[in-house]
Amino acid sequence: MRLSIFLFFLVLYLATTAGHIYTVDSYLNYAVTKSIGSHHSLSVPRSMMTVEGRGGRHYSKLGVGQSVANLPGYWAGSLVESAFPGSAPVRAYSRYVVIPHGGRLIRAEPQTLVRVSDADGARVFFTALTNAFVAAAVCLVFFMLLRGFGVRARESLLGALLLGFATPFWVYSRDLFGEPLFALCLLGGFYFLADPAAALSDRRAVIAGLFSSAGILTRMSFAPVAAIFAVYLSMAAPVKREGLRFAAMYVAFSLPGLIGAGILNWVRFESVLMSGYHTAFDKGFDFPLLKGVAYNLVSPYRSIFLYAPPVALFFFGIMCFARKHMGRLLLILAVTVYMFALYSRWWAWHGGWCWGPRFYLPVIPLLILPGIVYMHFAGGRGFRLLVAVLGVAGFVVQLGAIFINYTAVYDYWIKIEKLDWAEAGIHLFSPIVTHWKAVFATSPAQYDIWLIQGARAGGPAALVVSGAIIVAAVLLILRLRTQIAATGPEDGAG
Repeated sequence: MRLSIFLFFLVLYLATTAGHIYTVDSYLNYAVTKSIGSHHSLSVPRSMMTVEGRGGRHYSKLGVGQSVANLPGYWAGSLVESAFPGSAPVRAYSRYVVIPHGGRLIRAEPQTLVRVSDADGARVFFTALTNAFVAAAVCLVFFMLLRGFGVRARESLLGALLLGFATPFWVYSRDLFGEPLFALCLLGGFYFLADPAAALSDRRAVIAGLFSSAGILTRMSFAPVAAIFAVYLSMAAPVKREGLRFAAMYVAFSLPGLIGAGILNWVRFESVLMSGYHTAFDKGFDFPLLKGVAYNLVSPYRSIFLYAPPVALFFFGIMCFARKHMGRLLLILAVTVYMFALYSRWWAWHGGWCWGPRFYLPVIPLLILPGIVYMHFAGGRGFRLLVAVLGVAGFVVQLGAIFINYTAVYDYWIKIEKLDWAEAGIHLFSPIVTHWKAVFATSPAQYDIWLIQGARAGGPAALVVSGAIIVAAVLLILRLRTQIAATGPEDGAG
């Protein structure tokens, strides 16, 4: 069943992929992948937000985890580009959107970085599929975690569907931001350390440590998460000596990531403590904490409840979850509070040009978890109706960003002189409303979905791929239905 679930999410993510680069972070991750894959180097061409380092060369300030994860896609794309140079379908992308404003229609265009596809074609296209695999893996691990908490297979799959298509995970499966990989490392570590269906062991501590190593290499901000996990391990075991041993094993296998990040900093910037965020462009952690928290919780621009409505289930499930899993609840709260305290202080508290509160994408699965557990053990018909309403609302929210390239919306705001580079009053903007205005005003032929754009580019391959995806999705749905039915209505074991 696990393979079927992974493939199910992967097929649907591939069916709705965009196949191109969106913003600067995506470009930097791709540029480092290209440099490693083609030149065995970490340096990249000078561009916006690159940082001058050793020998006057320029480097990305981002961790290398995402760029390394991109390599299989990049190499596959290189093979395709060599076999079919200049292929039009893999260079296809939405060129513009139309957004009504004051009785007229504004034509807005995506950020110019999308044009990297014109030059690199299949290399960009296949690299851009990386997070479809990562997000599908997140959904699978979440399903496995729910099963470990005793939730039936059918309800566990429902929880995974909520995570996969009613939160920004769907949108970020199309992008090259590092948050989905951060989320996989976080959720993977949580699964191996806190799964109620499996006793703590040296093996699980080691695997969790490896997840944390990868997380640290993706973003240094993962290091305090690893420290929180280590404290949890030291206190979670029935015997204190065992807990300390598990914590030591976990830390030992987390350290390679920390050491590796330090070495990479030294290679790039001649200091193990200098990560690339030391430039004048990054203003540091100077934003008022309470204001940042409030904006990320309730503002129309970045509210986690608007962009991921199923997160609200946390408040309904917290008491039931606490009665059986107080230690795990405290672990969830500790990680969540840390993430909000850190990124709400960051000068770009909103995450820049992106979709929703991307900095908090990694904690969304943990926040949904108690609500799904409650639904299984105590949720009545009314609560299940609430789950359905929140799921549909989340699906509709994400769909707006699936159809419309979110960077084009920023271009629209600039053209109507609503947005300046100081981003004054940006917390009052409503991307969700603007995206849906664009959905209704833009021709479906310009929707930001590769299957549409590839077919328009004259490639029969896109039509063949589209048919194959539809057939695969139907077969996987039928297979999952059979497998879930075989678990039985009363099954609640992992």
